[in-house]
Amino acid sequence: MIDKLVAIDVHLFYLINGLRNPLFDKILPVLSNEKVLISSYLSVSFVLLVLFLKKGLIKRFLFAFGLLWLGFGLSDFTCGKIVKPLVERERPYVQLGHVYYYTEDKFKFLEKPRTDKKTRSFPSCHMSNAAFGSTFYSFLLPQGSPLFILFALLIGYSRIYLGHHFPGDIMGGIIIGFTIGFVKVLFLKWMIRRSYV
Repeated sequence: MIDKLVAIDVHLFYLINGLRNPLFDKILPVLSNEKVLISSYLSVSFVLLVLFLKKGLIKRFLFAFGLLWLGFGLSDFTCGKIVKPLVERERPYVQLGHVYYYTEDKFKFLEKPRTDKKTRSFPSCHMSNAAFGSTFYSFLLPQGSPLFILFALLIGYSRIYLGHHFPGDIMGGIIIGFTIGFVKVLFLKWMIRRSYV
C-alpha cells in the first residue's frame, strides 16, 4: 500500500514538475521566496490593523496578531524540527532524475539525482506556514478567504514546480498548518466569547 502511494506521489510530481510554462517560471520562484511570504503576511496584518482600529478593537487585534505569529512559529517548528526528522524523506532532486530544479535564481534540468545535497522533504514547511496563515486569516477576514486559500495553494504548487517537494509533502504541510490554524481560531473564538479580547 505504501509503495503504491509513493508511486502515485512520484507520478504526480513528474506531472507538475514537467509541465513547464514561461509565466510560471517567472512567478512561482517569487511566491516561494520567504521574504515575499513574510511581507505578504505583514501586509495583510496591516490591513487587519486598520479594520480593527476602525471598530475600536485594538486589544483584539494585538491578541490575534500575537496568536498569528506564535502560530507561524509553532507551524514551522512542528514541521521542521519534529516531523521532518521523524520521517527523513529526501527531496525529489535527491531521489529522482529528470527533475527541473530551481536553485541560485535559475532552473536547472537534472538528468541524475543531486546526491551532494541532502535535505529533508516531508512535510513542506512553506506549505505548513501558508496553510496556517490561510486558515487564521480566513477567520479574521472572511471576505478575503478565497484569496488566502488560492495564495496558499499556489505556494504549494510552486514547491513542486521548483523541484523541492513531492505532492505528498504538500499534503502533509496542509494538514499540519490547517490543524494549528484551526486550534488557534477555536482559542481566539473562546477568548472573544468570554469577552477577554
